[in-house]
Amino acid sequence: MRIFLMFVGLLAGSLLIAAALTYPAWLLVSLVSIEPVHRVMHRVAMLLALVGLVALTRRLGLSNRESLGFGMPRTQFLRQLMAGWIGGLLLMLPLVSLLLWLDVREIRPDKLTELGKLIASGIVSGLTIALIEEIFFRGILFTAIRRTSSALAAVVAPSALYASLHFLGGKLSVPAAQVNWEHGFIVLARLFERYVQPLALADSFLALFALGILLSLFRLRTGSIAAGMGLHAAGVAVIAVLRGSTHLNEHDAQAFLVGSYDGVIGWAALLWFALLIASFVSYERLVQRRLEGM
Repeated sequence: MRIFLMFVGLLAGSLLIAAALTYPAWLLVSLVSIEPVHRVMHRVAMLLALVGLVALTRRLGLSNRESLGFGMPRTQFLRQLMAGWIGGLLLMLPLVSLLLWLDVREIRPDKLTELGKLIASGIVSGLTIALIEEIFFRGILFTAIRRTSSALAAVVAPSALYASLHFLGGKLSVPAAQVNWEHGFIVLARLFERYVQPLALADSFLALFALGILLSLFRLRTGSIAAGMGLHAAGVAVIAVLRGSTHLNEHDAQAFLVGSYDGVIGWAALLWFALLIASFVSYERLVQRRLEGM
């Protein structure tokens, strides 16, 4: 797990350095546009993390196609990607249907005319998010841990980090004339404000952790991020369309099923993802037994 801690340290170090550089970076950006100080801090942290990630992956020998999760012929990769995409749409259908049937989420008629735009935007954001997150979590991080530890660790550790990072906050509203050196560190402290009440995000955290496990199992099974990337992209797209075309009925008795993270991912999603994981593992064991009996 030493390598896993190196990546966590890289992310933590990027945030700390970004907090120290936020004020001069904000002054530089303000020559062109006045941006919220938290946005500048987040962008600086992302840039530092990217530079550090490139350097660390090269040092560890993880910058090749296999380590990134692209270790298969292009045609096969695209085929698995498309299969994962279709599978993701089908797997999200029961969850979406349940939330609509229970009136936890209600359709907004005024948004139906924008459905085409919502779908297009969802597809683009889904593919973008899935590409970035799958390369890091199920590509680089999975490979790094798998080389030095067990398959179980390679599945669980990146999934825990994947879920944790979804709850970082850090918004800060400060008049431009009052921005100074300390505000970068205030934003840094506020990144973890949601964790002050861990029980409030437990349902969404566990659901995202379970999703990470499911995606990691596809990586373990296929040796590539293609299928998981397709499934991930489809899931993000469906959630984007659902949130854009419906609204959360907070007064519904079953509203607790979706948690407070995004109005979709909560206890219902956790149960569904857990069922999918159990089905996946059971199928793999059945296949293994049949192979051993041949």
